[in-house]
Amino acid sequence: MSDKNCVLSLDFHREYPRVVSGKGIYMYKEDGTEIIDGASGPVLVSLGHGNEEIADAMKEQATKLAFAHRDDCVTPVLEESCRLIVEASDYDLAKIFQVCGGSEATEMAIKMARRYHIQRGNAGKYKIISRWQSYHGISNGALAVSGFSKRRKGYEPYLPEMGHIQPAYTYRPWIANDENYAINCARALENEIMAQGPDTVAAFIAEPISGMSLCAAVPPEGYFEEIRRICDKYDVLLILDEVMTGMGRTGKMFAYKHFNIVPDIVTMGKSISGGYFPLAAVGITQKVYEGMAEKNGNFPPGFSWSGNPLGAAVNVAVMKYLKKHNLVDNCAKMGDYLKAQLEKKIMHHPIVGDIRGKGLMIGVELVKDKATKESFPMSEQVAFRIQEAALEDENMLIEASQGCNKGQAGDGLVISPAFIINKEQIDDIVDRLDKAISTVEKELGY
Repeated sequence: MSDKNCVLSLDFHREYPRVVSGKGIYMYKEDGTEIIDGASGPVLVSLGHGNEEIADAMKEQATKLAFAHRDDCVTPVLEESCRLIVEASDYDLAKIFQVCGGSEATEMAIKMARRYHIQRGNAGKYKIISRWQSYHGISNGALAVSGFSKRRKGYEPYLPEMGHIQPAYTYRPWIANDENYAINCARALENEIMAQGPDTVAAFIAEPISGMSLCAAVPPEGYFEEIRRICDKYDVLLILDEVMTGMGRTGKMFAYKHFNIVPDIVTMGKSISGGYFPLAAVGITQKVYEGMAEKNGNFPPGFSWSGNPLGAAVNVAVMKYLKKHNLVDNCAKMGDYLKAQLEKKIMHHPIVGDIRGKGLMIGVELVKDKATKESFPMSEQVAFRIQEAALEDENMLIEASQGCNKGQAGDGLVISPAFIINKEQIDDIVDRLDKAISTVEKELGY
């Protein structure tokens, strides 16, 4: 971190590149050096940098009405934004509550689940069960239901424990060679509900496709169908965290559409604004809305910027841009191509153990031994060394993570470029990643 400015950066011991502009999937440093953004900044800049249509929509709304408080009024642009999100869910969702970030969305989803049960006369149901190797946000409530050990470390005294179960992680199943892994993995939820007491459990929260904690791990077929059955059986709401996966990134508007289910509550963020405004949202079904509305119920929790017209205007522009340019389909097509090229070009590396994901959210797990799936010690910092080599030697941004192996080991990368990417740019990303991996392999003695 530079002593020449007043920015408190993430890493106190690293000099960050100073980026001054961006266009499409590229960003530019002060000296003109071009950096390819293979991480979408990270995972927000779904429409690329420098999109004038989105910037113009924000400017127009700012000059018309920049702020209106949700306690006092509602704006037509917010109504339109919420309607477009409901339409994008194929009307699975009925009402939308907008906030400024994914952590806020998780906090609101938890409160909505609690309100739903209180209004229906089940005030004893308050616990939110979640999964290990999950991530739902950095605020205390969101971090409490997260299972990302590295990000929880040091803050455990502030995090109430309400129950975590195993993740749906086919590369490292908790029981090897389990022919019924999907069902048995899901039934860990039923066991936890029974152990906690069904009359105390309000909701179960999960990422439909894991984010940075498991680097785009996709659950096995049948897993979420069984989760849905269990939640219904015990009057437990199903919250799906689509902050990273929602708004088209996986090749469908919402990732839950891959799994033949409808959740009760959906959080969304990141791509919802294309990275042009801090925005996130929570969507609820008609069932949840009607439950919250019982006995003259309402929902007072919120943030000052909840339902902000500027954010809504940006979302409207993003939703229209996605449709106009057929970008969700492009995510599916380019995602298939990206995954195929990674399997073709980097799977041969001795430290590449698995390539997974959907759409333009593809994960790479790095291992010390392919045959045994042995992880590198976390002290080796293998994923972060590849991330650094990609930036320093290849002028490319990618995301690195550690802890996918039960939180104690495991290195992974996520490749998540903007929805506007083409095949030639994907080839460039894969070639640069290939070189970065080779650089670190040589350092490791392979």
